[in-house]
Amino acid sequence: MRKIKDILAKVGIICVIASVCTFAALASDGAGGFNDVSEESWYFEYVNFAAEHGLMDGVEGNDFEPNGSMTRAMMATVLYRIAGTPDVTGDQIYSDVLEGSWYEAGVLWASQTGVMTGYGDNIFGPGDLLTREQLVTVLWRYSGSPEATETEFADSEEISSWAVNAAAWAQENGIMEGRPGGIFDPGANTTRAEAAAVLSRYYQNFVSTPEDPEEPDVPDTPDENDPPVEPEEPGSSVEGVRPNEYIAEAFIINNGYLTYVGGTPSFVGVDVSSHQGSIDWQQVADSGVDFAMIRAGYRGYTAGGIYQDLYFHRNMSGAQAAGLDTGIYFFSQAVTPDEAREEARQVLSMIDGYNITYPIAFDWERVDTSSSRTSDVSSETVTQCARAFCQVIEDAGYTAIIYGGASKIGVDMSIELLAEYPLWFANYTRNWQATTFPYHYDMWQYTSSGNVPGIDGRVDLNICLVDWSAA
Repeated sequence: MRKIKDILAKVGIICVIASVCTFAALASDGAGGFNDVSEESWYFEYVNFAAEHGLMDGVEGNDFEPNGSMTRAMMATVLYRIAGTPDVTGDQIYSDVLEGSWYEAGVLWASQTGVMTGYGDNIFGPGDLLTREQLVTVLWRYSGSPEATETEFADSEEISSWAVNAAAWAQENGIMEGRPGGIFDPGANTTRAEAAAVLSRYYQNFVSTPEDPEEPDVPDTPDENDPPVEPEEPGSSVEGVRPNEYIAEAFIINNGYLTYVGGTPSFVGVDVSSHQGSIDWQQVADSGVDFAMIRAGYRGYTAGGIYQDLYFHRNMSGAQAAGLDTGIYFFSQAVTPDEAREEARQVLSMIDGYNITYPIAFDWERVDTSSSRTSDVSSETVTQCARAFCQVIEDAGYTAIIYGGASKIGVDMSIELLAEYPLWFANYTRNWQATTFPYHYDMWQYTSSGNVPGIDGRVDLNICLVDWSAA
């Protein structure tokens, strides 16, 4: 969970009348086709972005209600979803928050982290309308209350003292552009269209980076001028660790994908996250892909918050509807076994209701930056984290698998202490020649530059050498 200090502890949020809007925080199919959102409207692109990235969805029927008002319950739920819907426990302290309501978990999380507070007397006001200065203040505090200069809105003197810095920050970063006439209109209610615009700008500026690395710790891709790789004689130098006994010549390219004809099952796969954007899963399946490893979420590498991948549900439902087998991976930045267990529990919560037929992968990757929480973690601790994550997954009845390349397996992780778990090995070889890695692996990620119909841009390709349905 994102660590937020004293957020909104002294912000006297005073709202008025009750909202009549209903709200769904996650989008499943994007914004295209809302009956009341025309392509000519100023907010069309913002509504599209907000819906596609799971920030907001429509209301009843196929409407978005762009001129409807944003409520406190909606805002708490949106931020809760952005934070990755972390586990929340404890008693609800607000008497006006209905048990089992769609906003209950979001309000509990918001109050526990200090993102939003109530009015006193155990009142939260979930249906109260959100003003424009309250909206930017919540986002500003969520971002750690960064410094800001003075605002340049025509009505700056009307902004409440507790919202002045937030309004300046929002203006500096292009999050809140103001209303016609250059006014901020601080006390006006936030419309759903305005909320979509503000949240879309905020997400693009502050959420997608730097917490979610585009390509963290990928294996080196061989240069096209490098000489061909000469496979080494398989053999393990670690007692108790199974050696690589695959036949190098049995790896062949067929229909644009690597396959194996050496006597074991062979399946074609991809692994994807929100970085691939929208995917036509039926095209993927029709091209010969058998399975997909889908990112459920990740832990940020600075503050350490846990986030759900914004395309997770879309990718899961799309891949399974196309008939693909599906597995899961989680990008870990755990620095203790307890954090790794927390990540595993979050994954189990995320996959509830899905038929998982492939393993669930622990993908721990060291991020070498000055702000990285994992830059100095010992290999002993990483190994303990891997075991802790896998134990929770297997106790829940799923197959756990370790992901890593040669720079991690045996370096950041002890291969002896993880030998009981399957291995998803990452190694990019020239012309997809057999990897010389000396130890047994069950899946091999052999390139990050694959081309697959239905996926825009490059994508990781994998070969699985286990029939998990028979395992």
